[in-house]
Amino acid sequence: MKKSIVSLSTMAVIAFTAIVANSVHAAPKKVVMIAGKPSHGPLSHEHNAGIQLLANCLKQGATELVKPEVHLNGWPTDANVFAGADCIVIYSDGGGRHPALEGDNLIVLDELMKKGVGFVTLHYAVEPTKEKGQAEFLRWQGGAFEVNWSINPHWTANFKLPKHAITQGVKPFSANDEWYYHMRFVDGMKGVTPILSDLPGSETLSRPDGDHSGNPAVRKSVAEGNIQHVAWAYDRPDGGRGFGFSGGHNHMNWGNDDLRKIVLNAIVWCAQADVPADGIRSKVTEQMLMANLDPKPVRKPRPTPKKKGAKKKSADGPKPLFKSPVVTTSIKGHAVEIDIDIKGSKELHLVITDGGNGYGCDWADWAEPRLISATGKETKLTELKWKSASAEWGEVRVGRNAGNRDLKIAGQPVPYGIGAHANSVISYELPKDHQYIRFKARGGLDNGGTDQGDGKATSVQFMVFNASPILEQLLSKAKPQPAVSRDPKEAVANLDIHPALQAQLFASEPMMLNPSNIDIDHRGRIWVCEVVNYRRHKDARPGIAF
Repeated sequence: MKKSIVSLSTMAVIAFTAIVANSVHAAPKKVVMIAGKPSHGPLSHEHNAGIQLLANCLKQGATELVKPEVHLNGWPTDANVFAGADCIVIYSDGGGRHPALEGDNLIVLDELMKKGVGFVTLHYAVEPTKEKGQAEFLRWQGGAFEVNWSINPHWTANFKLPKHAITQGVKPFSANDEWYYHMRFVDGMKGVTPILSDLPGSETLSRPDGDHSGNPAVRKSVAEGNIQHVAWAYDRPDGGRGFGFSGGHNHMNWGNDDLRKIVLNAIVWCAQADVPADGIRSKVTEQMLMANLDPKPVRKPRPTPKKKGAKKKSADGPKPLFKSPVVTTSIKGHAVEIDIDIKGSKELHLVITDGGNGYGCDWADWAEPRLISATGKETKLTELKWKSASAEWGEVRVGRNAGNRDLKIAGQPVPYGIGAHANSVISYELPKDHQYIRFKARGGLDNGGTDQGDGKATSVQFMVFNASPILEQLLSKAKPQPAVSRDPKEAVANLDIHPALQAQLFASEPMMLNPSNIDIDHRGRIWVCEVVNYRRHKDARPGIAF
């Protein structure tokens, strides 16, 4: 009897100990979330808003698993923020602007990775440079974007999901984004598990070869039908975990529950916490998506300081010394000659506007721009430093186009010049010790724009001023131009879309011949009623017998 009592007591102690042990939860894993500086236009590359949104979602659905700490506008200045970190998340620009490549930041990260800290990069942040960072990124997350190997088209991908902790609770989904693909992975993809994969369409390779746009290797891979991976998980040999996600260009895509859950699950997984069977649940509203956005106004040229005795400018702003017609591919050589009198001018302002039909594909070049003195001596404008330069897309570059490729007009190389994208303004202060009397150049359409689609979307107007122009007034007075193409491939490019919306082509001729009614049901599905085999569509499609 005594032995039985002891046994029962022992069992009671064991049961009580188990209850106490189960009531103690492991401390949440520390996740350091770094947002890059503002970049691109509204609702694109919203690093600060996006990282805060993801942190908010982690607090909603993973509060017992991870503890996110957000750091905005670049690399944290206090190194102590990394103490005790279990995972690092970076959502930023990449390449030479990657915050991880600044100073000794790669060394800081390497020390963390050696301790098994997780590593997550989102969108452009998956791209280091080949010279700095690529070896480390391959070690830490198993893959990375590599220039002249990987490409960055916008396309709609359809994802079927593998079985993995990161895909728990996620349903197959589609999304239009700037999905980078043909990534560089570790040898044999050892330790890499593709998470989001699809076969891109040929339209994603419509651009000419370039460091981000195309190359023989990627064209061959897609032609052979090789599935491309745009998000992947990595089990590191040292026990750490990594995750690369190439989406995230379009901010509104964070409203996609399945896309967002993939990233939330991945952060939890990389922090070595257990992802719930149904994934990390979160709810995002339109108000949340529109919160914390970086202010991204239309860039304006700096106003010229007023001088005493200066004549007051008219309400319409200064008059241009030169104003071209709207330049399109219908103009011979895709360019106009510029030869104007600038005698007595102290400033020079080169303006490119979109011609009034929106600035899609509006790549343009100031070809062979030069200043002529009274003695006939020519000075290349590219040898002078501008006072300011801004463009709606890409960057203003000397000797390169807006996309950082060789300058070409109508397929011909430009000996020297300046590449930009409408709408843009480049301002110079002319040297005081030279008396220039003429400005000469060619204003032309760069192949970076005209090589897209059938080239008919590109249209710009060149202007030259000797006083600071008022860009907003120039744009408001631009006369609207008729749509230049009815090709379905240009359908979305020809639309004016509210920043909070996205548009993508889902059906066109001949899939749809003669729509007579379109409606949207309570589930958001679009229904199209067609009249077929009628008049000019007779016998175009087999009829339906009733």
